[in-house]
Amino acid sequence: LLPVLGNHDIMDENAAGQVEALGMPGRWYATEMGPLLLLSLDSNLVDEVDQLRWLESTLAAGGAEWVIVTMHHPPFSAGYHGSDDDIQETWVPLFEAHGVDLVLSGHDHDYQRTVPINGITYVVSGGGARTRPTEQADFTAYAASTLHFVDIAIWGERLELTAVNASGAFDHVVIDKSGSP
Repeated sequence: LLPVLGNHDIMDENAAGQVEALGMPGRWYATEMGPLLLLSLDSNLVDEVDQLRWLESTLAAGGAEWVIVTMHHPPFSAGYHGSDDDIQETWVPLFEAHGVDLVLSGHDHDYQRTVPINGITYVVSGGGARTRPTEQADFTAYAASTLHFVDIAIWGERLELTAVNASGAFDHVVIDKSGSP
């Protein structure tokens, strides 16, 4: 379990209590798993200087074959809350400059996957709560209002993401770095 803080987790100035209760090393942190570097960000604090410096230096250090970023608020969403402009302006350019492969978020209670945007696939996976309707945008590859989870597997130069609901797999995408068709 690698949690991130959402908007409800920081209500009543309780972020520190949530970080402690969830066993998080901090409000933002990095986890290495084999070839994967997973960055967990606090999207409640997009403009927080220490987090921004940490994000820039962690991404610049490089070295990981795969980089996935997780956060609560979606940079790109056609759902109820929509896209987060602050994240698009502040973090997305860093993701693009440093070769982030996949960005996972929640907040909107649905499932959405974008077409690759400047080489990055964005997924909203907010299907663990009462769902809300979702729409389509010019960046939408797939969208569904369904309870679900997302399974991610990495094999060498291939990442496979599968969205699964009670009926089975309903969306699947492969990110392949080998250059093979």
